[in-house]
Amino acid sequence: MRLLVGLTAKRECYIDFNHTYHLASLIYRSIERADPSLSLELHKPSVFKFFTFSKLMVENRKFRIEDGKIRLLSPNVHFLFSTMRDYIGVALVEGLLEHPEVKIGNAEFVVSEIRVLKEREIKDRAKFITLSPINVTTVSDNGKRRIIDLYPDNPKFYENLRKNLVKKYTAFYGREPESSEVRLKVLSAKPKRIQLKNTFHRCVEMVFIAEGSKELLEVGYKAGFGERNSMGFGMVKVV
Repeated sequence: MRLLVGLTAKRECYIDFNHTYHLASLIYRSIERADPSLSLELHKPSVFKFFTFSKLMVENRKFRIEDGKIRLLSPNVHFLFSTMRDYIGVALVEGLLEHPEVKIGNAEFVVSEIRVLKEREIKDRAKFITLSPINVTTVSDNGKRRIIDLYPDNPKFYENLRKNLVKKYTAFYGREPESSEVRLKVLSAKPKRIQLKNTFHRCVEMVFIAEGSKELLEVGYKAGFGERNSMGFGMVKVV
C-alpha cells in the first residue's frame, strides 16, 4: 500500500530542518490511536516494521531556510507512506481520520487529503530516486563494537544493502528469495546527515539503477532500501 497524506498548516509556521523524527512520531501516534496492539508490535526493537515514508514536501517548494528551520511560504505540505502490510496503512489512515489535527514538532496542521496511490510494477531492472535518504551501516572490527554509517564510495554499502533486502524478504515471507542478486549503479548521490533525537546518521540521497532479483527490488520499493526505514529512511519512487 502506498499513500499520499496532505497537510495544511493552521497558521504561519516553521518546521525543524531535521523533522524526520517528528514526522515518525506523527505516524506512530496515529497508528496507536487506531490500533494500540499494532502500535506495541511496531515498537518492538530489532524487528522489521515493513514500512517507510518520505521527507515532508512543501507545495511548489515554497519555503525558506531561516535559522536552521524551514519557514513555510505555502500552508500545504505532504508526505508519502509505503508498506508491505496493508493493515499498517489502514491503521494510519484510520488514526489520521479520527484525529485530523496533527503536529510536526511545534507546527500544527490539519489533514487535508489522504490518497491511495497506484504501486508501480517492479521488474528485474528499475531506475529509482530516493524520497528519503538511504542509510546503510556496518559494525567496526577494531576491538570496539561501533556502528558506522556507509556511503556509496564504500563497497560494503552495496553488499550490506543487498543483505538487508534478503533479511527483510526472509522475515516477511518466511523463506529465502529465489535469487539474492542485486546490483546498483549510482547515477548521482548527495550525502546527508539526519538527526534522530540526539544522534546524527549519515545517509545519502540517490538516483540509481537497480538490477537483479525482482523479489528483492520489490521489497526495497515497498518497504524501503537500507536501514531505519520506519524512521523515515530509504523510500524511493520509480523514474
